[in-house]
This record gives sequence, structure tokens and C-alpha cells, in this order.
Amino acid sequence: MCGIFAAISLDQPFEHSKEALFIVAMNAMQHRGPDAEKHVVLKTNSDNSFQYYFGHRRLAIIDLDESSNQPFEADGYQIIFNGEIFNYLELRKELENDFQFKTNSDTEVILRSYQKYGTKRFGEFNGMWAFVIYDPKLNKIILSRDRFSIKPMFLLENNNQLFIASEIKALKKLGISLSPNQTVIERFLNQQLIDVGLETFYKEITIFPAMTTMTINLADGKRTSENYWNFSSPDYPKSFEERQEVFRSLLVSSLELRLRSDVPLGTLLSGGLDSSAITILIHKYLNNKVQSFSVVADEKEYSEENFVDILVSQCGINNNKLRFSPDSAIENIQHVLSCQDEPYGSLGVVAQHLLFEKIKKESNITVLLSGQGADEVLLGYKKFFYFYLRELKNRRKYFKMMGLAGSSFLKGTTMSEFTWKQAKRYLPGRTNKGRSFFKKELVQEKIWLVDSMADRQIQDINLFSIPQLTHYEDRNSMAHNIEVRLPFMDYRLVNFLVHLPVDDKLKGGWTKYMLRSSLHELPNEIRWRKDKKGFVTPEEKWLSGALGEYILNYFQTSSKLEEMGIIDRELFVQAVKSFKANAKWLDYGDIFTVFITEMWLRENF
Repeated sequence: MCGIFAAISLDQPFEHSKEALFIVAMNAMQHRGPDAEKHVVLKTNSDNSFQYYFGHRRLAIIDLDESSNQPFEADGYQIIFNGEIFNYLELRKELENDFQFKTNSDTEVILRSYQKYGTKRFGEFNGMWAFVIYDPKLNKIILSRDRFSIKPMFLLENNNQLFIASEIKALKKLGISLSPNQTVIERFLNQQLIDVGLETFYKEITIFPAMTTMTINLADGKRTSENYWNFSSPDYPKSFEERQEVFRSLLVSSLELRLRSDVPLGTLLSGGLDSSAITILIHKYLNNKVQSFSVVADEKEYSEENFVDILVSQCGINNNKLRFSPDSAIENIQHVLSCQDEPYGSLGVVAQHLLFEKIKKESNITVLLSGQGADEVLLGYKKFFYFYLRELKNRRKYFKMMGLAGSSFLKGTTMSEFTWKQAKRYLPGRTNKGRSFFKKELVQEKIWLVDSMADRQIQDINLFSIPQLTHYEDRNSMAHNIEVRLPFMDYRLVNFLVHLPVDDKLKGGWTKYMLRSSLHELPNEIRWRKDKKGFVTPEEKWLSGALGEYILNYFQTSSKLEEMGIIDRELFVQAVKSFKANAKWLDYGDIFTVFITEMWLRENF
């Protein structure tokens, strides 16, 4: 896991003096790679001007030897790579008859694979990645990013020059004028969405698309892009029991691959079903005495500590807890914003950042496994339940619809947890009713449209959920030199679960039925728990107290958002006061997103 930076001139070569500037940009990501730093330039003239620059900051995970430092070169080919290819050992076996390997790294496997097959085999990589390759024979640059937006790659183009980086903060060091992207800002304020499509909060900076490879011809600047993978419906066993076996085997295989590491590993344990499943499988069946780490809150209605304690005590798992308070949240909001580079949607992001900080300070762990992605592939979110009820209604399957709703109500699961505050995000034509501080109708994504349940899952994986969750998790973990791996996002498992019959995932009033019914190793209190909290923090309570006062003071005299014509500052101040007085019509997200966006604008413009 690392930080990459590249500069490519498609016209006049870079002047020699630019090399020092590019080193500064690369070192803005020192936190992503504290173990090694290296860069190369391709010289084109006797005056030391150059056409491309590759820079790399390394966090050593696989093959700790310095021979695996990057940029890595073989036969004139160069690569800078951020991420992990978990099936690199299997891929290497196919290549050993063709090449004399210099290292034991997955980096070299990528480069040798490209040497032999070009871009044709990228779809066989099982992992998370963003890499740039220089091909000396074809005089081309190749860019590629993993299927599910797990590893970041940002682009900035200026005067026929292309800059590539793992984080926006590196691109900001180039001194190129940047401006806020009002479309992205409005979408975030309206629906708390980021990384939808390829735009960022900066007009000039874009996101390199997931599951994509791009080839750039350095001779004429021509670019070609291709998707190396896409969702496809597999053949399924006829019986539910056989499908359970396939699910378990894919999950265990994913875990086995993601335990490959030359440094210590641990798990993030929330007390929820997904992280508990990962932790128990590693602990019991993969012979790995795993350390686990949890965020807990003193407010009982928000805390999952009792579920963490059940798993830990019944299964003998080592656990470390971080208690989160309003004071620590307020103290770290601004710092976390700097780490994230862009606004974030909740204080859960701050809690996650502090958890990684604690892990770094109090353990020797460098790699963590997370349950991220399970809700998207197993239909764990409440919204999926209601989307499915609507689909059954539209298909006139009223008996089945009523049976599913009735089962959920009787069991006390999703139907009994319904709240309008959560539901309104998915209602068509959401307006500013109750949010009078907005001076205009904001940009809105039609996230309520559902063609089919599989299509809705794919939308969440590609657009509405996974990109933003991995964005937060990557910046928070890498700020503390920690790599996070996502077993539920193994592409074999994702493809299997997305196209699995809906009734295997939503059954008898239960969400994630396939996981619940298959993981008999879990304590029943966790396996069949009825509520779903996710990675939550008590924002509502805190905004009614010290955090609310902090926000009121922040908006006392001026507002960048008001200058942009988006909010009325005085009406927003009144809304915060109303929220503190327990106004039912406002959601804490409506307050927090305005506040964090305002802070981001003041910090950057």
C-alpha cells in the first residue's frame, strides 16, 4: 500500500527545475508510504528536460526487501503501484517459465504480466490497485484501477500535461489554480453523496474510473480506454444448501488470499454481522489468532459494545476498544478534513480516523480486514428491504409482499425500525421543505430509481455507496500507514452475490439471510440480531450540545456558502438553534454537511 505520483508531458518536455516540484508533490503523501521514497524521470534532451516523472512512497507489506521498492524497473519497463494483488502467487507460477524474477513482490508480477500479455490479463487480478506503467517498446503509458474504487487515483490536466496522484493534496502542491465544483457541493449538501461519477469537489481534478485501463500514446497523446471486467450472471446450483456452500467457499477463499502478508494483521470489529463473520472465520478456521479493534460509545443507544463483548468472550478473541466523545470529535474535525481532502458526511469518519490512530500507536498491526461492502452485496441496508417490497408490489406479487413485510414486523426487524428521517433521502423529488436555509433547489441524483434488485446493488457498488465508503476508509487508514483489505469485495464473491436470487438474501423478514444462515460459528445473539446500527456515532445528541455551539460560533459573521448563493447564513443559524431545541423536521446530516463544506471552503479558497 503506497502513494503514487506521476507527471506526463504530451507536448513540450518538463524543464529540469520541475523535478524538485514533483518531489514535493510526491512527499505530500509521505503518510501513505513511510518505508521508502524513490523517483525516476525519462530524460529526452541534453539539458536534462524530461517527458515523464514517476514518484513513489512505499508502505512495505509484501516482500519487505528494498529490491521491491518503486518505481520498479524490469527490461526498461517501469511501474508505480498502490495496492495489493492478492492472487499474485498463482499468477506468478504462470510467468516463471518466461521471466527470471528479481523479487517476491506482487509489483513485479503486474509488470511481468503486462510484458507478456499487455493489458489482456488485468481482469484476472484479484485485488485492489491503482498503477501506472511505462512501456518503452511502444512508448506508451498505461493506467489501471481496481474494479470497485478501493484504491484512489486522481487526474489533473493542464496545458497538455497530465498529473496523476493517489491523493488530491499532492496535486495541490503543483501550484495550478483550482476552483470549487458547485455541482458536486450541491449534490453532497442535498444527499450526502461524494465520488458519484468522475467529478471531485475541485473543478479541475477528476477521478480515474474503476474497472478501467487507459493507454496513452506518448508520441501523439492519443488515448484509448477499456473496461477489463464487468458484472456477469453465473450459473447457480439449484438448491439453497448448495448455494450456501458456494458462498462459504468463496468467502473463505477471499479471506485466505487477504491474509497474505509479511507484516502483522488484525480486524476491525464493530459488533455487527459482517465484521464479526470475518473475525470469527479467521480466528477459528484459518488458524490465525487475530487481534480485533472496535469503536464504542458511552451512549448505550448508539453503542454496539455488548455485541463486541459477546463475540470476544464466547470465542476468546483479543480486542482493543476506543471510546469516542464529543470533545475528541470537535478536536479532530479539522484535522480529518485535511486528511480526507474533501468534505465528509458524518462524525463516523472522525471516529474511524481516531480508531486507526489508536491502532497505530498501541499495536504492531499494519494490515486490517474490514467488513466494508457486505451491506451492498448481501442486501443489508434497510432501503433494500423497501425497494424489494416495492418491486413485489409492481409485479403484483401482493401475497409475497405482505408475507415478507409481516414476517419482518413480527420478528421486530426492518419494518419496526422505519424512520422518515432515513427514508426521505430515497423519496423522489426531495425539496428544501424543512431546510429553508437553502436559497435554491440543489442538484439531486435519482437514487430512488430501481430497475431490479441486482441493478440497484450494482448502482451502489459503482456509484452511490462503495466509492464514498472506500474513499473515507482509504484516507483514514493511510493517514496512519495502515492498509485495509475488504474480503466481501472479492470480485468472485461480489458477482456471485449480486446475481443471487433475492430470496436468498432477503428471507423471512431477515436481511443478509445468506450470511446469517451460513455462519453457524457466530453466537446467535449476533447472527440473528434484529437491529442494524452500522458505524454510527451519536451526532444528533452531540449537535444538541457542545458541537452545536461550535457550529453556531463558526457561522456567526460570514459564510462562503452564502457567497456562492447556496445558503442563507442567518436562516442556517436559526435552523441549528431549532435542531438544538429538538426540532423533528431536521436531520443532523442537514446541519453537519453544511458545516463541514463551509470549513472545507474556508480552508481551501
